[in-house]
Amino acid sequence: MFALLKRNIKIYFNNVPGVFMSLLGALISFFIYIGFLQQNLEDSWHYLPDIAKLLDLWMIAGIVSVAGITTSFQTLGQMVKDKESRKADDLRLTELSQFKINLTYVLSAALISFLMQIITLIVMVTYFKIVDKIELPNNGYLLLLMFILLGSIAATLLNALIVAFIHSSTTFSRLSAIIGTLSGFAVATYLPYGALSKHIQTLVKCVPSSYEAASLRSLLLNQISHQKLSASLRTEMANYLGIHFKIADHLLSRADNAWILVEMIIALVLIIVIISFTSERKRTN
Repeated sequence: MFALLKRNIKIYFNNVPGVFMSLLGALISFFIYIGFLQQNLEDSWHYLPDIAKLLDLWMIAGIVSVAGITTSFQTLGQMVKDKESRKADDLRLTELSQFKINLTYVLSAALISFLMQIITLIVMVTYFKIVDKIELPNNGYLLLLMFILLGSIAATLLNALIVAFIHSSTTFSRLSAIIGTLSGFAVATYLPYGALSKHIQTLVKCVPSSYEAASLRSLLLNQISHQKLSASLRTEMANYLGIHFKIADHLLSRADNAWILVEMIIALVLIIVIISFTSERKRTN
């Protein structure tokens, strides 16, 4: 099992164009931000102190979350390739059960998603530190890693559910480009959460990674917003930038986001297990 896990991770990192494509959504978010969104938002909030730093930290959280979605999806493409090339049939002849084989795909995708989010975070922080002199909060690093880990697992499971119905590399490549593009909307990064319609906001709250993004925004912006902004301005920015979501008029805290992510992970695991069990029974019959 470990050998198969190692093989999947090695294949991902050896495919340099694939690694680049897996970061497409994050790159689109970054270029949209520095291209025009940053200036537009700064003009709208020009009266706020350190608005450039606030917006940079907000964007970093979104880009990291997008990277979690797209890198895990790209990694799971190996499952499609193995099915298409009949390599999956060879793997079934080993001592590993189908469950363990599928588990290695999910584990490798989740691990790569986690690592790539950390790398993306370091790169983005370094860039904005040079450009706008941003500073990360002195505390909260463990919480940051926890939400990135939860986001990685949730994004991987959701992607695994999608990939389970894909049997062609061509279909996968087309869908990968679509997901890479739409992921920025899914976590309210291409456009701030407050600029979206109510229906789109509802869809955003159905995506697990949006809760990761909201929690990362809260962690990264908490210190500077409390130091620089009044309570009313903090509330206004939190609502507009998607730092805190509301469900049934209840303002979600970071703890609420963590529980929602855990509940989504459990639900996705159950759905995947049911689908896998059903597929296995059809195959044996």
